[in-house]
Amino acid sequence: MNFQEFELSQPINDAIIQMGFTSATEVQEKVIPILRTHQGDFVGQAQTGTGKTAAFVIPLLEQINFKSKKIQALILAPTRELANQVYEEIKKLGKFLPLKATTVYGGVPYVKQINEITRDNPQIIVGTPGRIIDLINRKVLNLSQCHQLIIDEADEMLNMGFIDDVQTIISSLNQTKKMWMFSATMPDPIVKLIEKKFSKPKIVQLEKRISGNRNIKQYYFVAHRRHFGSALKCFIDANPDSKGIVFCETRQDTKQLAELMQRRGVSVAALHGELSQSQRDDSMKKFKDKRVDFLICTDVAARGIDVPNISHVFNMGLPKQYESYVHRIGRTGRAELKGTSISFVAPDQIRKRSAIEHFTGQKMEEINLPDANTLKKLKIIKELHKMENIKNAILSKEDSFALDPSFVYFQSYFSDLTKEQALKLLFTYRFNQEIRHIDESVFVDAPPKESSKRSPERDGYRSRDRNRNRSRNKDQRKR
Repeated sequence: MNFQEFELSQPINDAIIQMGFTSATEVQEKVIPILRTHQGDFVGQAQTGTGKTAAFVIPLLEQINFKSKKIQALILAPTRELANQVYEEIKKLGKFLPLKATTVYGGVPYVKQINEITRDNPQIIVGTPGRIIDLINRKVLNLSQCHQLIIDEADEMLNMGFIDDVQTIISSLNQTKKMWMFSATMPDPIVKLIEKKFSKPKIVQLEKRISGNRNIKQYYFVAHRRHFGSALKCFIDANPDSKGIVFCETRQDTKQLAELMQRRGVSVAALHGELSQSQRDDSMKKFKDKRVDFLICTDVAARGIDVPNISHVFNMGLPKQYESYVHRIGRTGRAELKGTSISFVAPDQIRKRSAIEHFTGQKMEEINLPDANTLKKLKIIKELHKMENIKNAILSKEDSFALDPSFVYFQSYFSDLTKEQALKLLFTYRFNQEIRHIDESVFVDAPPKESSKRSPERDGYRSRDRNRNRSRNKDQRKR
């Protein structure tokens, strides 16, 4: 369905065009018409990454009275990152409207947020439950004219222990309010909340695709945990144009892996609970602005992250909750693009992998590390590509190519070497350390497993062949 068929106001249509949207997602196609006309409560069950934020922001903007300086809508999000994601979507879709909106969440001084509210008189507030309650108690938020409450990712609110706060906020609002709720799952406490607080809501349940996106190729590699970092570096090197998210189980794992990858020359940023809000924001901004290629984070820190064009998701071990696996890999393969997920599986997690496959209804293909020669070739090509423009300039300008006079000192150093000897010297100086790292990484001591699968050569991965590995290990022992 084309967005033009919704017959939206011109400012919102213009914003949608500028954002490059043409066809609505399934969520948007089903939800937008309902929310534009339905005067009562609403509950939508939809997975993350389906376009649900725009599905509720567009109808909300159509209903705001821009002449009023009162808070008319309150949007609750479970995390700071998700609150910022929703706020950014509001800014983009409301770009051509006289709209004022702001975010409030913990980790930021109260004074800054209080000043923004009192100075800007926002019509829409996006925030986390704890900070919203604090500002209500401080008499900063006047919600007497707030007739719209939107609860996003309600199941995550429950998982993070915010459900009581949500009920408190609901009770503090005007009795004539409308409530919209979105949740990927419907656990019993959420169902009870709906029954208790919602008035005959319109309910839309999209087909629950637990199996995940068919555009995502799912792989796994079995290794001892001590080798996860080296294996990750190999797969990243095998895909030099990749951009992705790496999920770790703990804050400490996140910190240590980020430090290891930085030492190995991988462009990464870390995101975990020990960072200050400004540090978290800086990590997210670097990742969104493509100043780093990978974001290393925990599940909690990653909630609400919605970054386009993520090619890879890596799991440093399988998550405890099966649905977390689905949510993790769902960061890639969006908007009809292809994505890849690679899970590093410890020997004690092999049964869990089988259970996740049963849960999702999809198989993960077993793979081996890329071979050393492939990694070395890719590394050299990548570095040579960086010199391509300079090489072409030298070839085209010949003797007129401008060089600093100090070049003569550099040139004289090679005067007693042949061309081939000089190239050997430069190659050894530039690549020896990295080649040694590659040789060390590809001999990860992977424990034997129960099966052998084949994965596509074109992805830069080799299938694990147990017999070949056994032969190689025997040869190494003989040496």
